[in-house]
Amino acid sequence: MKIFKLKTVALLGLIVFASACVKQETPKVANERFEPTESDSMTLSGTFQSSPRHDACGTVEVFSTADGQVVSFLNFNGENGPNLRVYASTSLSDNAFVELGELIAVEGDFSYTTSASTDFTTYKNIIIWCADFDVLFGSAELQ
Repeated sequence: MKIFKLKTVALLGLIVFASACVKQETPKVANERFEPTESDSMTLSGTFQSSPRHDACGTVEVFSTADGQVVSFLNFNGENGPNLRVYASTSLSDNAFVELGELIAVEGDFSYTTSASTDFTTYKNIIIWCADFDVLFGSAELQ
């Protein structure tokens, strides 16, 4: 009886551990291109570069709008992974950054809205960061 209880506890522990390790991956494709109005102006742009371990390409444009700023991803294509975040960062790390949100998709067009006070001349790198493993998935330097 004692061996049965031990096996049951071990099996339940394994199930709990396995369910905690399920990857929450980003949806595949988005088709939500930001369409600027006549009063919106593009202030900065950049081209995505792959990281040493992961591929990324596409462009990013920052627009000043009446409601703040929009960071628009165009023709983005990157790799999927768990808990991918989008940061405006001072470097290619997550040391000093403003979080824009979860990566909306690994392919396509999509955008993030942020306040007018976000200084993209200081936070001049848009990075895709895996928060679970502290790994860079791609970056674009704004110019």
